[in-house]
Amino acid sequence: MTQPGDNVLATDAGFMREALKEAKKGIGRTAPNPCVGAVVVRDGAVVGRGYHKRAGTPHAEIHALREAGDKALGATIYVTLEPCNHTGRTGPCSHAVVAAGISKVVVGMNDPNPLVNGGGNAYLREHGLEVQTGILVEKCIEINRPFIKHINTGIPFVVMKAGVSLDGKLSYQPGSPGQITGKASNRKLHSLRDSLDAILVGSGTVRADNPSLTTRLGGHGRDPLRVILDSTLSLSLDSKILHLDSSASTLIFCSEAVDMQRYESFSEIVGVTVQKVSCDTDNFLDLTEIMRHLGRGGCAQFWWRVEERFIQVF
Repeated sequence: MTQPGDNVLATDAGFMREALKEAKKGIGRTAPNPCVGAVVVRDGAVVGRGYHKRAGTPHAEIHALREAGDKALGATIYVTLEPCNHTGRTGPCSHAVVAAGISKVVVGMNDPNPLVNGGGNAYLREHGLEVQTGILVEKCIEINRPFIKHINTGIPFVVMKAGVSLDGKLSYQPGSPGQITGKASNRKLHSLRDSLDAILVGSGTVRADNPSLTTRLGGHGRDPLRVILDSTLSLSLDSKILHLDSSASTLIFCSEAVDMQRYESFSEIVGVTVQKVSCDTDNFLDLTEIMRHLGRGGCAQFWWRVEERFIQVF
């Protein structure tokens, strides 16, 4: 914790940057909730810090207020997202801010969640607190684009991943394994996996590469949900991705017309869920239905490892 007299940034933007540093600690861990950071400032010094760690646990403001303790009385709290004003899996943060004796609240961005949407700021003002909004708003929006899309549309934010050569190729030969990227991109790849809720691939990728799709960061990191598009359940039942010692599960989307014996065989594998969806007019799995299913399951952002036949879509 920063003590009075230490060299701290004394501007609103400077303290909001401190709150953003806290918020970024939760990236990839909070879905379907947003990433939020907060700092409590008194007499020009940060006396409390906090960030939202995962859905269902205390929000950033609560952690920061608990660390500040009695020093929160008359202090200013900087928070990257408008304090909530409703009771969900946790209580309303706006009420906790008032109860702690905070005198001023500086907010990065308003919360687009219809259950909040200005209500938190209004509650704070009604109880005599000064509320300032829009501080580093673009930076606050940037770290929560997946949440913003998910809360507004019900579908996840999609990151397209493709290691592509200058002539537009994804591998040395279509349908065969082959890595055309290097060590630096591979390190970035695993960092991205650690920050996303899911990774989606087609059955062609699984057949060609027999991947694990786990996060390998030298003993730390989190595996994303593994999502496979396989309309006919054509994968081998011995595929590596179906038999992993992983904290994350594997979800396979298939056609409603899939062979029932194949469906039952895949469904019996521990850690594997098979979900039937309809097909579009070209007899491909309905991607909109798949997006909505993932969104309902709390997936706010995922990575699509694109196959050659999809490359023209983008």
